[in-house]
Amino acid sequence: DRVAIARVFLQMTIPRLPDWPIRFDALVYSRLRRPFAWGINDCALFAGDAVAAITGVDLSAGLRGHGTALQAARTLRHHGGLRGIATACLGEPIAPGQARQGDVMLIDAMGREALAVCVNAQDAVAPGPQGLHVVPRDSALCAWRVG
Repeated sequence: DRVAIARVFLQMTIPRLPDWPIRFDALVYSRLRRPFAWGINDCALFAGDAVAAITGVDLSAGLRGHGTALQAARTLRHHGGLRGIATACLGEPIAPGQARQGDVMLIDAMGREALAVCVNAQDAVAPGPQGLHVVPRDSALCAWRVG
């Protein structure tokens, strides 16, 4: 679809902002204790907010607005699931070992796929019940470059 193609083109041509590390750290810090909430701080929107902090472009605007798990499931189904959304927005996935700070990662969260964001050479983070949950980067299923 045209939107997906446009997103891939935009993301591939939008570099990381010069101050992206400061912006990214501020986002992570602001979410440390913010619990998971559909449509506010779920895995897709957290990843989208990280992309926006790093590049200045909100590629997840079309995903905002759901407030329940059922609404989120409908949105995901409409957009091809988390893999489909991430690939449409960020291009083809890469191996998790190639991810760098700020890249989006697909993880297995107790039998369900979820998006996380790489924070260092060992870890990624994703929203959880008590705030950001740390997951080992090497347990990711795949990743996508940001900027």
